[in-house]
Amino acid sequence: MDLGGIDYLGLDRVLRRGTGELIASRERAVLVRDSVSGAWLLACEDRAQGAELIDRHFPPEGSLLMVSDLSLGRAVFEDCGFSDMLECYQAAYYGKMPEAEPGLSLRAAGPGDLPLLTASYDLLSPEELAQIVERRRLLLGYDGERLVGFVGEHLEGSMGLLYVFPPFRRRGYAAALERQMIARTMAEGFIPFGQVEKDNLASLALQMKLGMTLSDNLICWMWR
Repeated sequence: MDLGGIDYLGLDRVLRRGTGELIASRERAVLVRDSVSGAWLLACEDRAQGAELIDRHFPPEGSLLMVSDLSLGRAVFEDCGFSDMLECYQAAYYGKMPEAEPGLSLRAAGPGDLPLLTASYDLLSPEELAQIVERRRLLLGYDGERLVGFVGEHLEGSMGLLYVFPPFRRRGYAAALERQMIARTMAEGFIPFGQVEKDNLASLALQMKLGMTLSDNLICWMWR
């Protein structure tokens, strides 16, 4: 099965960076586990084959799962007793590398920045934020001396954690921060990608403004 499609960039990333373990595969389904995030990722072009891989190999204690097939993902969510799920578009950047943003400087966040980060961003646990910071995958953006926001990379490799502090919103900083994350990812030899919740119209509009390609299909992330 070709993992080069936009729906499967998460599997492609963890395999290419060497943290993904191929658990099992069929002609039209592949199951991978990432050692960094602990996530299981299922690429699926055939529902029956994908369901078989989940039934055979996904452990009862598994806490984080991505399924590329929406209908199968919804069924797995119910069958495996997950507590929360996001249905997302996959967004990927296939254009030329963005140039540096005038007036915006970046530095990798360190442990001393964690109190500010955890106070500002509550979509991830403090423990997960600490792991991302330890891996130097969260960038703080400055306009001169002023910290305007931050952007980062989730443990499994997708772009996210985009946050602009309230006094600096509606000035283009969100787009500037994401463009620099795109450039950093491209410089490392990867296709920049992220997930956008299906009803997040503001984020979807931002991805289109940045020249991101959106998947035709929705993927599912679920967790306990």
